[in-house]
Amino acid sequence: MRYSKVITVLVLIIFVLAALSLVDGCAKKPAPKPLPGDLGNQRSAEKPPRQVIGYYENPWPGTPEKTGSFPSMKTFAKSMSAVGPFWYSAEKDGTLQTKESQLVYDTAKGLGLKMYPLVTNKPDATDLVIGDAGIRSKTIDNIVKVVTERNYDGVNIDFELLPQKHRDNLTAFMAELYPKMKAANKTVIISVFPQVDVTPDVAGAYDYPALAKNADFLQIMLYDHHWSTSPPGPVAPVDWYEKNVKYAVDTIGANKVIAGISAYGYDWPKGGGPGKDVTYVDAIVKAEQKGAQIEYDTASQAPHYSYDDHEVWFENDKSTAAKLDILAKYDPAGVAIWRLGQEQPEIWPIIDQKFPKQQ
Repeated sequence: MRYSKVITVLVLIIFVLAALSLVDGCAKKPAPKPLPGDLGNQRSAEKPPRQVIGYYENPWPGTPEKTGSFPSMKTFAKSMSAVGPFWYSAEKDGTLQTKESQLVYDTAKGLGLKMYPLVTNKPDATDLVIGDAGIRSKTIDNIVKVVTERNYDGVNIDFELLPQKHRDNLTAFMAELYPKMKAANKTVIISVFPQVDVTPDVAGAYDYPALAKNADFLQIMLYDHHWSTSPPGPVAPVDWYEKNVKYAVDTIGANKVIAGISAYGYDWPKGGGPGKDVTYVDAIVKAEQKGAQIEYDTASQAPHYSYDDHEVWFENDKSTAAKLDILAKYDPAGVAIWRLGQEQPEIWPIIDQKFPKQQ
């Protein structure tokens, strides 16, 4: 009887020690890793609020001020976070030529849209504006002055088709501009050409890593793979589009990338000669007038058709959705539509669904 009690006590002791060992072992296990969704939430918390920018062009000459991009801006403001009005160009003497519109300014502000006006270059002024140190500083001071006095939210530098010799000059321009804009608490965007399957004479002046150090965002102009003087073809085929998105994200990080989305097309004469810019409405009306059958190229994800001796490629809601599906894989900081008034209206619900803005 006494022996069986000893055995029982020993068994109980062994059981208790084993249980304590198990508890201690569990306590020393590493904390479980966050689920993929949790990591995604952590990353999104570090990213800037997602932007949807609509580029704004003034009405065409001889038409009322409320035409052009104005109707789209008013109608679809709820889907946008900002507009980029095409208003300023840098002159040889460092001054800014302006096309400001008080109506557009007041309307955009009333709709709660941020404003990042574009400053463009004139080919005959480029050597001085970014190549001459004195003119460069004067241009920059005038940019800062107009942005602060007009209470814009920032600026979009849009210097295009720069010779490769200006690569360092463009970087120097942004390195001088950026700290002055940040001191005024303003956002700096620079538009740059894509780098993959683009000739060096077009893309060579844009040093992504250096520019990213001196800008809040690089807006990648992901369009004109086929342009007015090229052979006919899609403006932004999806394989080319994705290669360039990936390159930008891999090079400077998704948080710095604003991806351009085209809303227009071209009508080329088949016998040669430059193509004419067409809006979505232009393309649809012309197809209807000519009895042309609109086809959809699944390889490039773009609509097109032919009539008489012409070939037309353009963008619609389906081609826009295809680009947004690509962007969902890379999660850039924003998108920029070139330009308001050219688009099929049905792209906006798709943007709301696939790439909604964030406040």
